[in-house]
Amino acid sequence: MSGLLLFAWIMVLAVIIATIVIFFKNRKEKNEFDDFSWESEKRKEKKLFDRTNDETRYQVRDSNYEEQQYSNSDVENKLNDDKKYENNDFNHEDENNLHNQNNEINNPSNNWENRNNTYVTKEKLKYQIKKNQYDQPKKIKENDWMIKPKRKKSPWWVVFGIIVALFRFCNSIDNANRKSYTSNQEIASQSITSLYGEWMEKAEEYENNGDYEKAEEYYQKAAEYNKEIYAVIGTMYYDSGDKEKGIEKLKEAYEKGAYSAAGMLGRAEEEKGNIDKAKEWYAKGIEKQDIFSQLSMAFLYKKEKKWDEAEKLILKGAEKDDKSSIYQLILLYFETNKETEMQKWKEKLFDMPQIGNLSVNERDMVLYATGNENDRKYVKLLLEAGYLKDEGKYKEAEKLYNEAIKYNKRAYNDLGDLYYLYYNKEDKAIEIYRKGHAEGSSHATYSLAILENNKGNKKEAEKLLKMCAEKGNLECQESYGEILTENNQKEEGLEWFKKAAEQKDSISMFKAMYYYYEKNDEVEVKKWARKILNEKGILNLNYKIQNYAEEIMKS
Repeated sequence: MSGLLLFAWIMVLAVIIATIVIFFKNRKEKNEFDDFSWESEKRKEKKLFDRTNDETRYQVRDSNYEEQQYSNSDVENKLNDDKKYENNDFNHEDENNLHNQNNEINNPSNNWENRNNTYVTKEKLKYQIKKNQYDQPKKIKENDWMIKPKRKKSPWWVVFGIIVALFRFCNSIDNANRKSYTSNQEIASQSITSLYGEWMEKAEEYENNGDYEKAEEYYQKAAEYNKEIYAVIGTMYYDSGDKEKGIEKLKEAYEKGAYSAAGMLGRAEEEKGNIDKAKEWYAKGIEKQDIFSQLSMAFLYKKEKKWDEAEKLILKGAEKDDKSSIYQLILLYFETNKETEMQKWKEKLFDMPQIGNLSVNERDMVLYATGNENDRKYVKLLLEAGYLKDEGKYKEAEKLYNEAIKYNKRAYNDLGDLYYLYYNKEDKAIEIYRKGHAEGSSHATYSLAILENNKGNKKEAEKLLKMCAEKGNLECQESYGEILTENNQKEEGLEWFKKAAEQKDSISMFKAMYYYYEKNDEVEVKKWARKILNEKGILNLNYKIQNYAEEIMKS
């Protein structure tokens, strides 16, 4: 409570106490005044006039009053004149006096001659006016029974009025302070949000450039407002190859309340083959409702064919509209042949706006899992190959990818990824991508274009991107539009962004929005921002794009 508010309430209490004291004091005085006993009269006489009251003085005063007579001749004459005037008994001289009065006003030179007549006339007029003033109200008071004497207001109403006034005053002060405080909070919140975004961008920039110490510096700043960033620091070091430092930072993060670190520590133990220790860390994370720990434990249960336990854990996140949990739940129902549940969660996933980071590959897997027979066989082989990869059984996984090619040419891209990411054989990967490109796999074409670009073959990469963009591949459309924009062909690039945006790609929506931002077309900018925020089943939406869109809609 503020000092001013406290002072106001003290004043309310003081007014109440003072009013009570005055009330009882006045009540006592009134009782004494209404007491006409002899003793009371003597006390009042003494108090009012500082003299003693006795019966003799009252008797003398009363006798003097009775003997007093109105014998003054002037008064009697005046009363006779009044009676005469009231009965309209006056001669024409008086009427002439009124006429002369008007002449006097119009003819100032006659003032001295008519002074006496004017004086008489004025006196009569004055008397008539006063008589009307005194007589008329007297008649109203006597005859009008509707007029009632005014009731004296109780002092308690005054107290009540003062309290209400003070309460409203205090409330207005409190509301003003609250509004001011809220306004300051909003300003501070906006400032912190802006700084937080800047720190995260800087940290990610340094991380991508390999300057991990500088990245940690900015992550530490952001971690002051979001504890989970401590876990990001540990993950950064772990994924960069410094596993020992990464584990150390992850443990520190967990102690600081970044409970998502438990999931990462479990993953580290799982990679070492320490499944029991991994489960211990996952259990700690699950206890703190960490979704990554829930999904990681569920994945272990799936490998152990403990489908019910896995389903329970995944459902926890899915019921909170977590995208990754819904995606994993759909795949679990695919593996357990629960068609109805799978279709139900598929509809929910694609009906959600602002889905965080639903990738093109995840969307395609859901479509294949609910697609035709060949697509379903492809997904089944892909999932089995995934389990084998996690166990380090790459040769067995390779056999399954080769078998999957019979059902979907996209498996060329999956096989090429195995060689590029796990065998570290780029040339062999390019060979597989080329074969897939030749057989019509747009995904293999996109991977080939990326590797050609990395090798410095810009023209070849651009040619490949255009080819797969024309086939309708979303990723190729967005990338080809970016190349055209960089080549100052912004209008042509915009057209490809729009094509990718039709397939719900948030990155392309953002780039289209930015194009109109540079053109100062506020209507189009807000149109694209609104699309980003409202598009159901949107793809590749990250927090940066969403924040930009939200800021634009607020402006």
